[in-house]
Amino acid sequence: MTSGSQPQPWTARPLTLVAALGLLVTAVLGVAAHLVPAPGMSPLTLTISDYAVSSNGWPMNVAILALGVSSLAVPLALRAVRVDVGRLAETLLLVWCAGLVASALIPTDPLHVVELSTQGYVHRYVSVAAFVALPVATLLAIRRLAADARWHDAVQRLRALAVTSVFALLALYYVAFPGERVMMGLVERILVLVELALLAGLVGRLYRITAGPRRVTGSPGRSHRS
Repeated sequence: MTSGSQPQPWTARPLTLVAALGLLVTAVLGVAAHLVPAPGMSPLTLTISDYAVSSNGWPMNVAILALGVSSLAVPLALRAVRVDVGRLAETLLLVWCAGLVASALIPTDPLHVVELSTQGYVHRYVSVAAFVALPVATLLAIRRLAADARWHDAVQRLRALAVTSVFALLALYYVAFPGERVMMGLVERILVLVELALLAGLVGRLYRITAGPRRVTGSPGRSHRS
């Protein structure tokens, strides 16, 4: 385990900034997509994927793609600062990234299509894989993170967000199938916000780690008087 007082590799800070920028771009574009929706679009009933394939949905699709690509910086930054989260957790973080990229490049079917095409099913399941992978990866990583002094005060918050994500996933499953898609858009957006907060928690802690120790210096020209 690396002490927080040791210098970090030069790649760690740029990688963390890439992840942070990706979160910012995702938030801005996601909000923009909701400000100018296509006629008849409702965030309470329609999914983010429905917005992405609408006539005004390109900001949402770009947001998903930007999040997937920039999230690749997270496992790379973890390695750069010598945080071992385990192979399975690291693989699941890559599933999160790949699932988002794939869901952006393979959009769902338009709203007027009643039966999902093969492309629609691929989009559905790569999206599900992504949103399952992130909280599970975090829960698997937490035991190792708890043993690292640099992560002690972040573990409880990350665990709470990951568990909340799992409950949101269960709620989304319920409304998608037994619930007959009632308020599915709202439930999905709650899930997305929680998972973005979880990712932001990881990136925020990486930023603090890559910032290095604070230097305490005295004011120049002042002498200490007893």
